[in-house]
Amino acid sequence: MTEPRANETDKSSLPVGRDIARFGFAIALTVALGAVQVFVLPRRLEIATYGEYRLFMVYVAYVGLLHLGLADGAFVRWAGESATEIRREWTRVFFWMLGLESAVLVLALIASLVMRDSITAAIVLAIGACALFVNLSTLSGYALQAAADFRGAGIVAVIGPAGFVAAILLLPLSSLNAVLAAYAGTMGISALVGAILVARLHPAASDRESNQPISLVSLLHKGRHVLGSNLAAGLAQSVDRILVTLFVPMTGIALYGFASSVSVAGISATQTMQRVALSHAAHRHGDERAKFFGRFYDLTLMAYGLALVGVPFFEHAVTRALPAYVPALSMVRAFVAGAPFWIALHVVVVGTLQSHHHVKTQFAVELGGAAIVATVCGVCLAIGTPLWVVATAASIAAVVSWGIGVLALDRVVPAAKSQGALRFLGTCAVQCAAMGVAFSASSGWMVQTAIYAGLAGVPTLVAIRGARAALRND
Repeated sequence: MTEPRANETDKSSLPVGRDIARFGFAIALTVALGAVQVFVLPRRLEIATYGEYRLFMVYVAYVGLLHLGLADGAFVRWAGESATEIRREWTRVFFWMLGLESAVLVLALIASLVMRDSITAAIVLAIGACALFVNLSTLSGYALQAAADFRGAGIVAVIGPAGFVAAILLLPLSSLNAVLAAYAGTMGISALVGAILVARLHPAASDRESNQPISLVSLLHKGRHVLGSNLAAGLAQSVDRILVTLFVPMTGIALYGFASSVSVAGISATQTMQRVALSHAAHRHGDERAKFFGRFYDLTLMAYGLALVGVPFFEHAVTRALPAYVPALSMVRAFVAGAPFWIALHVVVVGTLQSHHHVKTQFAVELGGAAIVATVCGVCLAIGTPLWVVATAASIAAVVSWGIGVLALDRVVPAAKSQGALRFLGTCAVQCAAMGVAFSASSGWMVQTAIYAGLAGVPTLVAIRGARAALRND
């Protein structure tokens, strides 16, 4: 993160709510499109084939590692810079990324040709293609976010999932190869659109050049710590799914993967708030950054409280439309319970640490979270517990990881002690308990929704009130 420059317009007074609304609308649309995938693909594919698709989704989530920190280093460099400066440097970084990921794709192609198992070969080749397209999209999205063009960043974020859903609805995709081709192809469209949008950020002739020359080595050096933290963050939220793919039959992978798909909403909310927060925090000084990030506790509570309203209907819809996946609903409830803590960890705790340049502490917190999840879920799988117990263990690990992160943050950033972590914990407990009471009291989704709204309405309204102040940037 860079300090604001004296000769630049102070963007700290700009409303956070505007940028969250712009970027968040696209992310919310992505979540809605993901819901279409949840209900359409399992009906198109046999359960074993759907399990193979979920296997691909577990590992394709890590293609960001294959840019070796280049995109993260560019985002760190561009945070707080003008759109003109970003546009000037983006072309060079784009071609560096293109060359790096093209090499990855060639290696994936060679590996797929020598593999005997056709399913594994198809997955490896698709991951190689996604590494090229997703990382190019990420670079363009980061450039647009750093330039405060959250409308453009939202378009880049949504165009790939939207194209994939369109392909699912319009094309007769009934095999794994067809689904993987559609997925990689739509990510390619996203990469193209992102490049076009960044190219439209035309530099002004009067703007000065950067005093620090850009180089591939410097960007990789800047981005390696962030990349390591992102890897640890990704592992913390998905290492349980990796372990499941290693120890559970394909049918179990399908059920667990189906249940974990609800985490898409939480991951999308995290991406929205984290990127907007980091972009705005770059224009604040010292302790103001910690106080600014603390406001996102209320935003998380608001989003979580409102999202829980839809859980009873989701379970009703699964029961009616996808009876084969009803056993996954107990896992869904477990994942939902841990979702707000992953959001708070990565937006408030990690965001504050990164903005204050405590990247080693950030990495330690993320890696510790991954280790906790791996340990508790690994033990559960080793002793043969049901998969809903594994999901519950992952959510408990999320709470513990967040708590450890809060303690670490308070130690290195004293101003963070006023962020309201205890109030966040209490409100989450009330919201989760309200949903538990609703499920225990009735089997009808409308009655469950009404009970939850009645019990969790007041704390959620309090969170909404606090979130409004954050959105106004008061």
